[in-house]
Amino acid sequence: FKDGHTTVLPFEFVGGVPAPMAAGPFGRTLPMRVRVFHDGAYVVEAKDEAAPLLGAQLSMVGDLDPGALIRAWAADWPGNDAWAHRWSGRLFDAPAFLQALGAVADPAMAVSVRSMLGRQRVRASLTPRADGAANRRTLARTLTAPEIWAEEARFGNFARLLGDRRALYISLDEMADLEGKSFEVFTRECFAAMEGASAERLVLDLRRNGGGDNFLGEALRRQIARSRFNRPGGLYVLTSPATFSAAVNLSARLERETFAIFVGEPTGGSPNQYGDASVFTGETTGLTSIVSVLPWFDSYPQDHRPWILPDIAVPSLFADWRGGRDGALDAALTHHTDAQADELSSDRVYFFARPSQQAEWRPFWRTA
Repeated sequence: FKDGHTTVLPFEFVGGVPAPMAAGPFGRTLPMRVRVFHDGAYVVEAKDEAAPLLGAQLSMVGDLDPGALIRAWAADWPGNDAWAHRWSGRLFDAPAFLQALGAVADPAMAVSVRSMLGRQRVRASLTPRADGAANRRTLARTLTAPEIWAEEARFGNFARLLGDRRALYISLDEMADLEGKSFEVFTRECFAAMEGASAERLVLDLRRNGGGDNFLGEALRRQIARSRFNRPGGLYVLTSPATFSAAVNLSARLERETFAIFVGEPTGGSPNQYGDASVFTGETTGLTSIVSVLPWFDSYPQDHRPWILPDIAVPSLFADWRGGRDGALDAALTHHTDAQADELSSDRVYFFARPSQQAEWRPFWRTA
């Protein structure tokens, strides 16, 4: 259905591989974890015979290169390319997926992996095993500023005044009450922070928000729309392929109702989508599936975009992630525009057809 919601749930959402399938290929894992960036697929966790691959960019996994693997994955994925990109790292340590996509013939046999670690070629033969995900060593990296701020706040939902940048940064990671901090408390914190006179722009970060309750963000959205920040150059929304479901609904409403400038990468869902999935579990397989039951159309009926594309594109690169650099946040904090708040402009009336929405998004696996 390509709505991103109607699908078989990934096993990590249901506590692991269902018991009826645990003795088969899905019960085995390779001793590495891969994260996919705009510029390649990189090993970010490893152990045992995979240890030499840590930090390396994959060149071949079995019989296929990473680009071909992800293209095959995206062809059958239940959502758009960005949502497939967000989840594609999962396929590289799963022998069952590698077999299904044509990279290996036997998911019980060792998998040949080739990679580049800088200018050095690194090869490994990885054995599928039941404990492949346990105790893998994580690649050392520098945290980004938002990651440090989240640790200091102890929550992913927080507001922080950046006095030296004359900006207010709001991190909204979950559309839900958090243990120890309700969404109402968070919203009131945002209201209070917006009343301060020192900030000249507001940056709303939705890059880690996979959704939740559609109604929780409405009070914050309306307050933002009424605020002094709602002008060209005053309001920036950061999105990524992990921005999904209710977070896309919020993004679409801000796109429609405000002068928000979107920065980063495309959202993992579309402005007009089906959601609020019902859950059921198969008695024989133990597979848990979800099926969308409600339409959420937050844009015009003529809007057939699979995503919201950024007005300022800032791809997520491995070197930036490892080095703690946040290019999208930097762009949102430094961008300036002479555009006027003209509600009659075609880019406002037909916001879904503005030039940025006609661009292509081409990560490495779509350039071949």
